[in-house]
Amino acid sequence: MKVDLTYQMRIFITFLVLGLLGLNGCVGTKDNGKHDILIHWQQVGNDVNEKGESFAQLTIKNIGKNTFTKGDWALYFNNKPCTNLDVNAIGDQVSIKRINGDFFEVKPTEKFKALEKGESLVLDLYTNSAVIKYTDAAGGFYFLFKNKGKEEFYTPAYEVGKFTPDMAVMSKDDTYEVENEFIRYKNNAKLTKVELTTAQKIIPTPIQVIEGKGGFDIALIKEIVSNSATNKQAELLQKYIKESTDKDIAIVDKATSDHYIKLVNKRVNAPSKEAYQLDIKEKEITIQGTEKGLVYGIQSLRALLPLKGESSTIKSVSIKDYPRFGYRGFMMDVARNFQTKETILNLLDVMGFYKMNTLHFHLTDDEGWRIELEKFPELIELGSKRTHPTSPYSTIPSYGSGAKGIDGVSNGYYSKEDYIEILKYAEARNIEIIPEVDIPGHARIAINAMSYRAEKLLKEGKSPEEANKYLLNDPNDASEYSSVQGFDDNTICPCQESSYNFIEALVTEFQSIYNEAGVPLETIHFGGDEVAKGVWEKSPICQEFMKENNLKDVEAIKGYYALRIAKMAKKNKVKLQLWDDILHHAKGMSPENLTLNAWDNSWGVGTEDFGYKRANQGYDVILTSVSSLYFDMAYTKEVDEPGFYWGDYNDTRAVFNYLPTHFFDIDHKLRLGGVLTVEEMKDKERLTKKGLSHIKGIQGAMWAETLKSSDRLEYMIYPKMLALAERGWAKSLVNKGEQGDAIIKKLDKQWNVFANALGQREFNRLATWGRNYRIPPVGLQVEDNKVSANIAYPGLTIRYAKVGEELTNQSPEFTSDIALDGNYQFAAFDALGNHGRVISVSEKDNLTTMK
Repeated sequence: MKVDLTYQMRIFITFLVLGLLGLNGCVGTKDNGKHDILIHWQQVGNDVNEKGESFAQLTIKNIGKNTFTKGDWALYFNNKPCTNLDVNAIGDQVSIKRINGDFFEVKPTEKFKALEKGESLVLDLYTNSAVIKYTDAAGGFYFLFKNKGKEEFYTPAYEVGKFTPDMAVMSKDDTYEVENEFIRYKNNAKLTKVELTTAQKIIPTPIQVIEGKGGFDIALIKEIVSNSATNKQAELLQKYIKESTDKDIAIVDKATSDHYIKLVNKRVNAPSKEAYQLDIKEKEITIQGTEKGLVYGIQSLRALLPLKGESSTIKSVSIKDYPRFGYRGFMMDVARNFQTKETILNLLDVMGFYKMNTLHFHLTDDEGWRIELEKFPELIELGSKRTHPTSPYSTIPSYGSGAKGIDGVSNGYYSKEDYIEILKYAEARNIEIIPEVDIPGHARIAINAMSYRAEKLLKEGKSPEEANKYLLNDPNDASEYSSVQGFDDNTICPCQESSYNFIEALVTEFQSIYNEAGVPLETIHFGGDEVAKGVWEKSPICQEFMKENNLKDVEAIKGYYALRIAKMAKKNKVKLQLWDDILHHAKGMSPENLTLNAWDNSWGVGTEDFGYKRANQGYDVILTSVSSLYFDMAYTKEVDEPGFYWGDYNDTRAVFNYLPTHFFDIDHKLRLGGVLTVEEMKDKERLTKKGLSHIKGIQGAMWAETLKSSDRLEYMIYPKMLALAERGWAKSLVNKGEQGDAIIKKLDKQWNVFANALGQREFNRLATWGRNYRIPPVGLQVEDNKVSANIAYPGLTIRYAKVGEELTNQSPEFTSDIALDGNYQFAAFDALGNHGRVISVSEKDNLTTMK
């Protein structure tokens, strides 16, 4: 075992911390006085042995009055997603095994020693992945006690030990800098406060803006002039005016007074059906466009409406605008963890305001099924909630959901009525909703539900043919595999007709729901990603199927499947969308009627140009790059910034720097430190003229493993989504032949304006709407015993107080250096009193200035 003095010191510190935490004084959750147990999980180190494993210690402490005996009990929990534990390194008093996914079971062995009051058992957990953040910690601990045939669930008290900044280092090769207040100060110092023009108050940036003289006083608005062709959009505008001014204004077919807004349904001369023309004069505002263009013109007017404390007069202006890309999307995963209908409606409203037009709705996965389908009620019966497994069909606890799941987090689904309401709400805001059912991998719930259905129908006396009509697995398949998420039973069998019966039934069921909503189902997404190695290899059905169809190996089965579902989609007159993983297997798959989400462009791993290759081959491509557009990636490397980091660290500036058609014209940071340079990428495949025509747009993605609330969702996506909207709509800033510093200089200049727009207006807007968003911690500099502070978004207010005093929006505003004559705390505030993380400095700290 590779252990150095630092590692040994960490072990010592771990036990010291356990002692200092005062575990003897902790109070656990009691269950009729029978059990009183504390679970303490403490990360110790990464890359601790020749396997490169991380090391944590799990302490089970008896804090009750009764002796904790061997008995008949088991402890269950979820480890960090997409990892495994070394089951042989936990000691001899207990055994540990993976049940499935991230779900593990601990049981006492014959050598288990009873724990008297105050005694602890410390277990060593070795994980095959780095653990650097609080959101990496194991969770969802619960006990199952069996006593005289009766089962009792018990949730113990749970603590996560402290992470220190040095724990954010993944390995000896990891040199990526951990952000702190000094690094932030240095980065923030590049920004200056600017007075925003009319064009700069609108996100995403319009194509053409000509400012005039005078302005329109919105307080004097009397009516909206509309007709039958524009009344739907007029009602949306009426709602927005009410929200902004608290005025009820009429919709009329002819102006009867001064100060009105007129809607004109007429296409603007521009290369997009989504184009609009917005003209603001002293007594009249005119918005022109087709149905979609009118909505975007309304949103731009809405962006200019006064926020709290601003003048009610909007400057006269003429705006002609249209988007760069026709597809401006966001993928929302509600399968891993759920979000309520109300949260989705709020998301759609923000998306609509920033002119995004597609919600890719990831409704199903191994850990949850979130859409009610009348034909298959078993999907919701089994897949809408997580429980302790009581049958082979149970949807097991994942991501810390516990024995019974958590309503509104791990448990929940959309009824057909909910989904129809979501569709209508989205359609009014120009947003298409693409439902995703993830298959053939990521399909554990679907497989279980159809097996459960077949078993139920057979018991009811139905024939095997009828019962098995939608069966998704080969019951005799002995194949051994493990998906990225650790599931060994999550892949549909494509060698039996019943699987295609199920898939076609899904298409027709979704079409029925969309028709009832009055919204056409234009596209359906069938996943296709992360099919594990080893699937179907020992399936008798697939062995026979390969012989009958002259397929030489399992890879050929994958190709057959992909081609089959493409034909099925075309037959049903819907466009098919898939993750581009599918082309790893589907040789000869036609690009007709198919759009691919190209996601795997992680810098430095060799796949950076895959999306461009697909486009050059003639496939329509939506760039969904993990390196910049996966919003579940943490803003920074800091231990208390939530989120993942396997793809990169993605702050808002990283999203803003995303150059969809010029990946290789600027340098890129690598996840473990260092830079991938333009020179090193010179041999990467560039977009051809043909390929450029097949880049249909860009899409952010929010995978939900770490989301435990709507607040956490909004924190992770705002303000990143605003930068995504900018890149999807605004024209490219790269001129032909530009590379490196020339592009970065432009990005720096544009970012300064964008950061001001966020700090001065957009954060206040989001706060007014009740949205949660990330206000970054301040940057600090300490020099000559004086503290300087700055912020990443000019327009926010920095406030400070002595440690021990309450830091509020009434605390002193930081305007110049202050003497470090004690312990101080700082935070950035918006106009409504919301603030970011509090940063403290002490006169006793050995602080140095970042040079």
